[in-house]
Amino acid sequence: MASALRAGDFTLKTAEQAPPPQIGESIRGLLQPKAIQLMNGDKAAFQLWLRQEIPLKSKPSSPAAALAAIPETTWLGALSIQADGFKDYKDNDIARGIYTIRFALQPQDGDHLGTAEFNYFAVLLPPDLDKETNSFTKFAPMVKASGKLTSSGHPQVLSLRPVSTPSGEIPAITEPAPEHKAIRLKLSGKPADSEKTELTFDLVYQGHGHIQ
Repeated sequence: MASALRAGDFTLKTAEQAPPPQIGESIRGLLQPKAIQLMNGDKAAFQLWLRQEIPLKSKPSSPAAALAAIPETTWLGALSIQADGFKDYKDNDIARGIYTIRFALQPQDGDHLGTAEFNYFAVLLPPDLDKETNSFTKFAPMVKASGKLTSSGHPQVLSLRPVSTPSGEIPAITEPAPEHKAIRLKLSGKPADSEKTELTFDLVYQGHGHIQ
């Protein structure tokens, strides 16, 4: 399995699959009924459940600005890792298990300068610490909780990349940058003062930033 992960030799499918019971009851009902599955042969190595609709700060001015419209700490969905070999964007191993996912912006400080092309990230969290949409409303407690997943205390993160011209079938496997593999996703978003809109972006499952 690890060699298959390194090669990025996956197929993608969606399936009627209930979210894991570890996900809090009040937020489990907000998830889409279908799981997006990254398949290694006939087995799902990675399963993702997206939130049906997310609140937005404002309507994006363009498809490429979709991620900038999401408020930080917004709960995005749930993830099940069912194979060894996955790594986060800091090149740390991601253990098999269930995670919730929240939106974060990489801090613009000297510690992170030049480590990633884009500053949008999905933060993985232990589901027992994240059972409500408002479990985390501030950046610091969110990343501290995520840091419990790593020996270094650094939060477990996956890169999110904007898409300037959404087209074709979605979800889909993409190669948004050299040595990167991603799943192109589409989410429904709703600003408080505007109609619903669609957000398209890439979630990187293989590849890492410039390690410091």
